[in-house]
Amino acid sequence: MKPQYIRVSILAGLLYSLMVSGVMANGYEGCEYKRQNLERQIDYAQAHNNTHRVAGLQEALRQVNEHCSDNQLRKRKENKVADKQRKVAERLQELEQARETGERKKIANKQKRLDEAQAELDEARSELSGSVTP
Repeated sequence: MKPQYIRVSILAGLLYSLMVSGVMANGYEGCEYKRQNLERQIDYAQAHNNTHRVAGLQEALRQVNEHCSDNQLRKRKENKVADKQRKVAERLQELEQARETGERKKIANKQKRLDEAQAELDEARSELSGSVTP
């Protein structure tokens, strides 16, 4: 494997882990948290002489500093809530259509899908309000 490809792969993995860890971390996922988390990881990698990881983390930190804003994060969460609301409305309409047919199996299936969509909406609203639940 070429060193450049390895670096790109490491960077992509780091950026993905930052996105995931930002969502899971103590209910806070703002840009400042991401910066602090990256700086902590850089310190750890430097202490263990992991130069490739340090380089990848420094690039990730540069990207966060360059592109991250709390307003963008909030807007993404608001869009996610709107998408989930549309999904709930769609599932509700599907359930009503199933009820018109009178088929119990179909009704149960559509009810289950509606319940799942409602749970996703509740989770998105929770994330928007800042109280992420594990």
